Amino acid sequence: MPYKLLYLARRAPTVAWEDWPRTWKSHAIFASQFPAMAGTIDWMRYTTRVDDPALADLPVSTAHDGVSVAEAPELATFQGKGFSPEQRVLIDQDELRVFDRYTPEFSFYCTETRVLDGPVGEAAVFRFLRRRADVSREAFDAHLKGEFARLCKEAADTLGAQRWALNSTLDAPPTDFPFEAIEECWFPSIADAARALTSPTMLKLVEDAAKVCDAERNITMLTRPTHAWPKPPKP
Repeated sequence: MPYKLLYLARRAPTVAWEDWPRTWKSHAIFASQFPAMAGTIDWMRYTTRVDDPALADLPVSTAHDGVSVAEAPELATFQGKGFSPEQRVLIDQDELRVFDRYTPEFSFYCTETRVLDGPVGEAAVFRFLRRRADVSREAFDAHLKGEFARLCKEAADTLGAQRWALNSTLDAPPTDFPFEAIEECWFPSIADAARALTSPTMLKLVEDAAKVCDAERNITMLTRPTHAWPKPPKP
C-alpha cells in the first residue's frame, strides 16, 4: 500500500512572493543530496497558490502559499528516519530558510482513496477538511469514503476533473492544522479549476461534506504545479 505526504506551506517572512516557487524548489534540490532520499519517492508535485486578481472572488485561501503532495511505498521515507542526526540539523536549518516553521508542523501522512483515476493536470484544488466536533473519526471517514466519494465520482465529468483522490491522515494532525482528510482534485487548466469551484455541482459537494466537516474552518487551495519529480509524471 503506498503512502502519501501532503503539506500546507507558508513561506518564510524573508521570502518574497515572486521568489517563492524558486526558493521552494531549492529546498527539494537541497534535500535530494542526502542518500536517504535517493529513489525512495515515486512522484512529487509542489503546487503554488494561484495568485491572479481576475480570480480574487473565488472561495479559496490566500493565507497559505502552496501544497506539496508526494507518494512513496514506505511511510518511513516521509518521516525522515533515514537521516542521520547531523543531516537532520541541516534539513531543519534549510526548512526555516524556506518556510515559516518546520515541515512536520504542517505535514500530513496519509493513505489514499482514489475517487477518479487519471493524470495530474496543470491545476489542482486541495481542500483540507476539518471534522465536526460532534462527528466521530469513524463516521467522518465512512461518510467521506462512501457517499461523498460516490458523489465526487459522479460529478467529475461535469466539473471537468481528470483525477480525484481523498487522502486520510494516519496520525493525529498537526496542532495548528487540525485536518483529518484532504481532498485532492486535478484539472487540465487553471481556468477549468476556477470554473469548477463556483459551479452548482461543486457547491452541492461542499454541502454534502458539511454533514461531517466544519465547513467554515476548512481550507481550500487553488494551485498550479511549479516543481515536479520525476519530470515524466509517474502518476
